[in-house]
Amino acid sequence: MLKYKVSQCNAMPLTQSAIEQAVDWYVQQEAQSLSLAQKQAFVQWLEADPAHQKAWQQVSHSQQMFSNLPLSGQQSLGTLSKADQSRRHILKSIAALSISSWFTWRYQKELGISAKLADHHAQVGEQLQLTHLAQASITLNTHSAINLDANTLWLKYGEAHIVCQIAMVISSPHCHFNAESGDEFILFDDAKQVRFSALSKRFDIVANGQKYTVDKNHTLIAERSGTHIVETPRHMTSWTKGMLSVSQMPLNQFIAELSRYLNGSIRVAPAAAQLHISGTFSLADPKQILSQILSTFPELTLNGVPNVWQVINKKP
Repeated sequence: MLKYKVSQCNAMPLTQSAIEQAVDWYVQQEAQSLSLAQKQAFVQWLEADPAHQKAWQQVSHSQQMFSNLPLSGQQSLGTLSKADQSRRHILKSIAALSISSWFTWRYQKELGISAKLADHHAQVGEQLQLTHLAQASITLNTHSAINLDANTLWLKYGEAHIVCQIAMVISSPHCHFNAESGDEFILFDDAKQVRFSALSKRFDIVANGQKYTVDKNHTLIAERSGTHIVETPRHMTSWTKGMLSVSQMPLNQFIAELSRYLNGSIRVAPAAAQLHISGTFSLADPKQILSQILSTFPELTLNGVPNVWQVINKKP
């Protein structure tokens, strides 16, 4: 890849547009040799805005970090290269993963790096029951990891159903609180959302730096658009029984939940988003749930690269 000297621009805000353009330039340089005209266009883009320079620094730095990780080829690109894809497509997938807070979540999901460093972890599609622990009875949902010591539980990422056996401090990247013996709750934390479901009593918690009180059978949902507390929906507890139960859930929301149990990413095009799903589905075979949905709505189509990036849309 061509190297360019970039001025210091740490104070410049990093925009999503600049990041996306930097990713595109990175992919072009890695996938093929640039022509003279392309090299000139890249330099012009780089010098046009300090935000472009900062975005280029971040993307380049992320790729250096990626290349230095002590992973085997199977660990690093195992999921991304299951299907027959071009080198350009793989590069863009990796580059896109490495330049946002979502990168951490998706990087962990695809490569399992952080899971290797956790005390306990469940892989994608797995539900792991930890009933032998002295501190608590814990069930980890798909793609989740925890660290645990004498009286502290740290949810690194993902979702856990916890019944405390002793008084404990519960923490995650965006939430923390104190729990007593006998307390039961579900905590979910990823790069986009925090969810806390109170199952045994009223809890006082801190989410994203703010204090909240969550009554029994209610769930706090904290995301970028705001924070609200609702009666706990069925799908937020049904997974503890190995099921995904929903009632009139919009298709895009349903697929977002289902995608947590599948490798790769699945999106719903706007034309199909107005459909609603009801029913109870077994999480023993998440791919079968996706097949059920597609067969239930014959007007839907699934396009893309399996296990990497797919889109549900309506047939033309």
